[in-house]
Amino acid sequence: MNKKTRGAVLLPLIGLNLGWFVFMAAAFVGLFEPDGYYSGPMGDVYNSGAEVRASTYLFLAGIALFSVLASIAHRRADHEYHDSGAKDAGARAAFAFATVAVIVGLVSGAIFAISVFMGSFSNNGGTTTPLGRFLGVYLPILLATVLVVLVLLRATVFRKSSPAATRAAAVGGHMQAAHDAPAASAEPEVKKALALGLSLPIITTAFAMILGLMFWDLQNRELSSWTWVIIQSVIAFGIIAGTRYSMKAIRSVSGSHSGVSGAVGAMNLNFVLSIIFGSIVTFMSFVMGFGAIDQLKWRSVITPTPKTIMNNFDANWVFVDFAPTYVLLLLVSVAVFFTLVSRHATKKAAAPETVDAAA
Repeated sequence: MNKKTRGAVLLPLIGLNLGWFVFMAAAFVGLFEPDGYYSGPMGDVYNSGAEVRASTYLFLAGIALFSVLASIAHRRADHEYHDSGAKDAGARAAFAFATVAVIVGLVSGAIFAISVFMGSFSNNGGTTTPLGRFLGVYLPILLATVLVVLVLLRATVFRKSSPAATRAAAVGGHMQAAHDAPAASAEPEVKKALALGLSLPIITTAFAMILGLMFWDLQNRELSSWTWVIIQSVIAFGIIAGTRYSMKAIRSVSGSHSGVSGAVGAMNLNFVLSIIFGSIVTFMSFVMGFGAIDQLKWRSVITPTPKTIMNNFDANWVFVDFAPTYVLLLLVSVAVFFTLVSRHATKKAAAPETVDAAA
C-alpha cells in the first residue's frame, strides 16, 4: 500500500477512536440531565425532563466525526482504486474497507434519527414548547438527515470510479480505454436524477417523522387514523419518486458501464424501502381496522348489546375511524403498483419515419 492508501485505511480508524471519546462524553453529560424521575430517599419523585439535551448533540457529533472521516477516506481510496484499476490489491482492499466504514456511518446516522424520533414520544408526561421541540427533536433529526444524505451522495453520485466499469474493462482488456473514456454518469442530468433517487426517500421519511411529531403535539399526544394516512402518503411519495428518478438515471447511462452501479444501488434502495413500507403499512391497516371494528362494541357503553353496537355504526365511525384504515391498504397497493411499474418501465419505441413515395 502506498501512503494515500494507508491514509484511507487509517482515517476511519481515527474517526472510530475519536467517536468513542465523544460518545463517552455524551454518556457522562447525560448523567446530569434530568430524565423525568429521580429516585431519592423518599421514593421516586417526578421532575420535568429536559427538552433540549446536550448529550443528543454530542452523540450526533460522534457519529458525524466518524462518518465525515470515513467519507474522506472513501474519496481517497476511490481515487486510488480508479487510478490503479483491478491490478492493485491494496487499493481494492482500502476501498472496500472505506466503503464498509461509510455504510456503518450511514446506518448509525439513521439509527440516531429513529432513536430521537421514538424517544420524543416518551417524555414522561412533561410539557413541551415549540422552541424546545425544535431544538430537542426536529433539529437533531434534520442534521442527521443532512449528514446521511451528504455522505451517501459523496459515496455514490460524486465518486470518481465505478466498480462495474472497472470490472467490465478488466475483463475486456480495455482498462486504459475505460479510464480515458468520458463517463456518462458525469452528465449533470444523470447526476441530478441519481441524487434525487437516493435522497428523496430519506428526506421524505425524515419530513414524515417531523410531521408526525407535530401532529402528535397538536392532537394532545395522539395520532388519528387520518394522520397516519398523511404520514404514510409522504413516505410513499418519496419511494415512488425515488424509484422513478433511479430508473431515469439507469436509462441515461445504459450505453456505458460507468455510473450504472450507482443507479442500480439507488433503485435497490428504493425497492428495499418499498418492501419495508408495504409490510409495515399493511400490518397497520389490519391492526387499525380490527381496532376500529372493536370500537363498535366498547365505544359508548360498558355492557354492549347488539342494539348499542348498531347504534355506534354511524357516519362518524365510518369516516373517522374505519375508512382511513382501508385507505392505508389502498395507499400500499398504489405505492407497490407504481414502484414496480416504474422499475420495469420500457422506453416507447420511436415512430418509424414515413418514406415519401416519390423519393
